[in-house]
Parts: sequence; structure tokens; C-alpha cells
Amino acid sequence: MTATYPIQAEFEAALGTERADRLLTQLDNYTNQPNAVKGAAKRPSDPEVEGIAHAAFAAATPEEIDFELDSIGMWGLLMLAARADVSILDSLPASRVDNPKVSSIRRAAAKYQKGLADTSAKTSVVDPADETGSASESPRS
Repeated sequence: MTATYPIQAEFEAALGTERADRLLTQLDNYTNQPNAVKGAAKRPSDPEVEGIAHAAFAAATPEEIDFELDSIGMWGLLMLAARADVSILDSLPASRVDNPKVSSIRRAAAKYQKGLADTSAKTSVVDPADETGSASESPRS
């Protein structure tokens, strides 16, 4: 990547060229920007990728973000960045804030976070002894 695409360059430098190019190509292969957002929202959780995407957008200026969001795949990458922290959408240029894709990203990021919280709550409530069924009750002190 060149300096012309600072978000992509930052993402690639942090994640590794091969892995970043593979993901960005997958996101760019969607037929349009809304489909890239939907497709990215359905991807399995990957906190490393999401955090790196967030950092790449956070390091960019509003002008750089505006320029790169002309790409299909960058909307998908923005979706992944919002999974890490939805407040990244607050750094979008004013001309992009009212875009329906931004609303879609907000909803998908909220749904993703709720799913993580639900999963975390389920795993923290389950007693390992209950899962095996082999534990006996012990007297309380």
C-alpha cells in the first residue's frame, strides 16, 4: 500500500501484509458497500482484527477516512472497527454521518456487543461441576 491509502497501510502494517490483503480482498469482493457491511457483520469474532481496524481508522484524518470510504471493502473494515469500539463512527466526516450504512453499522455493532455479553454471561454463570455432573455437594462452612 502507498501513503495514498493510510488506513489500509496502517491496517496492513499492524496485521501483516498477507493476512490484511486477504481480508481486504474478501471485503472488496462484495457487490456493493451495503453488502460489505452486512458481510463483515456476519464474520466470526476476531478481536485482534477488530482492534487493528479500529486503530487504523482512529489514526486517520476525517479527510483520509472520507477518501477511503469510496471503496466497497473499507465499509466492511469500518464495520469491523466498530465492533471494537462503536465510537469510531463519531470520527467520520460530516458528509458520511447520515449515511444509512452508518446506521446499519451501529445496529450491527450493538448486536455484536450484546452477543458477546450474552456469551460471557452464560459462561461465567455455568459451574464447571454442573457441566460434568460428577461433582457432589460439599457442606458449607
